[in-house]
Amino acid sequence: MLFSERLRTLRTEQGLLQREMARAIGVDIPMYSRYEHGERRPKRDQVTKLARLLNTDEGELVAMWLAEEAMNAIGHDPQSARASQLLLAQLAGNDVVQQATEADKKPAVVAVEQPVIPAVDPLIIAAEDLPASQRTLVRSLGRSPMPHYEQGDARQVMQRIEDDSVDCIVTTPPYWNLKDYKVDGITAATLQDFADELLRVMAEAHRVLKQQGSLWLNVADFYQDKALQGFPWRLALQMIDLQGWTLRNDVVWNKPQGTFDGSPDNLRNVHEYLFHFVKSADYYFNETELRNCYNNAMASDKKRTSKSAAGLMPGDVWSIAPDKSEIERYRVAPELLYRIPIAATSPAHGLVLDPYCGTGTACKVAYDMDRRSIGIDTNGDHLARARKRIEAKPLSLF
Repeated sequence: MLFSERLRTLRTEQGLLQREMARAIGVDIPMYSRYEHGERRPKRDQVTKLARLLNTDEGELVAMWLAEEAMNAIGHDPQSARASQLLLAQLAGNDVVQQATEADKKPAVVAVEQPVIPAVDPLIIAAEDLPASQRTLVRSLGRSPMPHYEQGDARQVMQRIEDDSVDCIVTTPPYWNLKDYKVDGITAATLQDFADELLRVMAEAHRVLKQQGSLWLNVADFYQDKALQGFPWRLALQMIDLQGWTLRNDVVWNKPQGTFDGSPDNLRNVHEYLFHFVKSADYYFNETELRNCYNNAMASDKKRTSKSAAGLMPGDVWSIAPDKSEIERYRVAPELLYRIPIAATSPAHGLVLDPYCGTGTACKVAYDMDRRSIGIDTNGDHLARARKRIEAKPLSLF
């Protein structure tokens, strides 16, 4: 186990926060987070302080720190195995180097400086560590069944939501190229910048979601210079590798009418992905509600019977026509695309979150299904439309 992994394991076992560790060695939280992810190396005296704080053997931790330094120096070189053998022999006082045969000798190779790989933004890996006193949004809502809307940047608003407080997150982020249509979107300069913005929000999502919760993320792909970017899977794999999400399902949303595409040299796009992520194996999943919701929705009016509702477990291709929007060039996900995930992975009266709620489809569906909800969007006009879609229910409902 490398030093960085061992450091993270020991901290977790001791029940310590990153901010406590950072304070003890005199660095800020983002810098300490880089230590745990192997992106930066602490000084030796800091390693000693960490060992004392963690009540672990100082010599062992320093040895792992030295071993990781050696691995960083030679680990990716084709000659790393040979170099490690020579290093072990040298440390053991063995004179193997002097006795090497002529066949083993290699011409000296001048070391070439490797390019510096930019460090990953720690806020992409994990949400910012803030005091609990700054996270009070859910508690302030009480038990009101009315959707709560917040105007602002998704990540900043989500910082006010308590840890492990949301049952289900279902969301459809804007297209990357929405800026070309002069409507609201994430106007990143590059596709990776766009992915980084989404990853920062997904880091917050991982923090606010309950251990039994689910995240459903609807993502579209993009063309750039006539090349399909594979963006949904790029994003999903980074969420898995960097943030620790578990991908349970990749649903293909088949849009029967598809989308307008004037290109004469590629197939018309008729699908998007809906990824189902969880934090733990012990996630809430209501198979009965899923079957009832899905099979009744997909069946014709004449076939909506209890038998059809109790049919096979739904597959991972859903044919659902997109909803029309009153806003030109504005993307609207259909209600059914949200209703099925909420039925399957949100308990009755649970809390649903949509960080990119737009005109409030997810919140409306949650409200219709007797769930509480929080919707976040940067556009005040969209939120005004969202509020108009809700018809008040008696408060005694909850």
